[in-house]
Amino acid sequence: MLLAAAVLAAPGLRAQTADGNRAARLVAEGLALLRAERTAEAERLLTEASTLDPKNAQASYLLGIALERRRDLEGAQGAYERAVALDPELAPAHDRLGFVQGLLGRTDLARASFERAAELDPTFFDAQYHLGVTRWLLRDAAGAHKALAAAVAIRNDHAESQYYLGLALRALGRLPDAITHLRRATELDGTLVVAHAHLGVALREHGDLDGARRAAERALVLDPARFDALNTIGLIAMQRGDAEDAVSTFKRLVDLHPDEPTARLNLGTALMQKGDLAGAVAVLRALTDRRPEHAEAFYNLGTALKQQDDFAGAETALREALRLNPALPDAHYTLGVVLWQTRRLAEAKDAFRAATRAKPDYAQAYYMLGTILRQEREYHAALVELRRALEIQPDMPEAHLAIGQILQRQGDRAAAAKAFAEAERLNRIKADQQAAAFALGVGLSRLRDGDLDGAVERLRESVRLDPANARAHLALADALSRQGHAAEAAKHRREARRLDPSLATEAP
Repeated sequence: MLLAAAVLAAPGLRAQTADGNRAARLVAEGLALLRAERTAEAERLLTEASTLDPKNAQASYLLGIALERRRDLEGAQGAYERAVALDPELAPAHDRLGFVQGLLGRTDLARASFERAAELDPTFFDAQYHLGVTRWLLRDAAGAHKALAAAVAIRNDHAESQYYLGLALRALGRLPDAITHLRRATELDGTLVVAHAHLGVALREHGDLDGARRAAERALVLDPARFDALNTIGLIAMQRGDAEDAVSTFKRLVDLHPDEPTARLNLGTALMQKGDLAGAVAVLRALTDRRPEHAEAFYNLGTALKQQDDFAGAETALREALRLNPALPDAHYTLGVVLWQTRRLAEAKDAFRAATRAKPDYAQAYYMLGTILRQEREYHAALVELRRALEIQPDMPEAHLAIGQILQRQGDRAAAAKAFAEAERLNRIKADQQAAAFALGVGLSRLRDGDLDGAVERLRESVRLDPANARAHLALADALSRQGHAAEAAKHRREARRLDPSLATEAP
């Protein structure tokens, strides 16, 4: 983990008794030698000081630093323990004790030492930073956030604390704030590859695919084999529908990291997107052979087999995924679809209900329950499930259509007409959004090629079809700026800022 350098201070050097005068002088000389990086000489003097005055906490603390520098971690731990026993309020000694405990793998003890150091001196940067990192490593995102926010408040120019604060915020679901701190980390230290890589991950999750790719590419400049950066680029390609690029990226990832299951899992998904179902099945079968405990691999294999209409094979794989991890909502849902397609409606309903138990806001599972109940002419129960789907996802045209069909059968023509109209409206919006996304992709491609007129024409069309797309407004603003149309560019930039403040300052 990334950790701050040891603070070489002389905390609370106190006046000594007459009998301790020589020890005090040795401590002062040892401190000077440590600052001059003359560690061996410092260790000799500080050992002598500790022998002359066994109650000298500063001698033990500084001896711990000397021992730590030459990687005698057990000896350093003992020296720091003596220091805090002699002076329980010596915050730097608690901090260094925690640091060494962490290096020795005694993480819970390290956390307690850092907590004590931060309690003694809340303005002590190293203690807050080390405490935050340790809590993060112990998967306490909320506790990590508290300590790291305190560290950043003390020192805003420390790249690693900004990086870890960004990780904690992302884990807490606060993506815009996480992006702010991850970006700050990259600004403070342009060589901090982990910050560039995780900035790319966060930007992709936030929908800024162009910014995510730039961050991931910067990470790859620093480390061409960086796993999460290459993975981000592959996922971006899949999101943009560029299956060829995704497949080639994930194949490269598998070559670089053959023992990393996520690389093979994503390669299988990219092959499915490309339409190479046989290739996807081969990759995913090999992954399940290598990792028979990998539930998601069996789920993806089941999905690929389902698309091949191998329902028996799909069912076997999906049931194995659920045996390994019964909490996988998508595996329950996909199994339900397979059972529905093979006309086992009662079992299919059980699978969809299991999906909603695993994920109570699973709108598509409620829709499928409603669909089966409608097939069984359980119209009242079907309406309950379909309306529940719409409570979660009001823009689901197929649910409005199914409700309209039931209401029409029940003779409520006015309500049915209203449902049909809403289904038609949503289908038009969906079609427009798909066309807008395509126009945006073409516009960005033309912009990269220097075809400003072609880019503006396509980007205007994207904005017309989907006025709520902040990325389209931002891309159009950039193209118009390059054409010299500053006023119109400013208007679209303001609209991008209104729609999504986190994207407004990003170039497309």
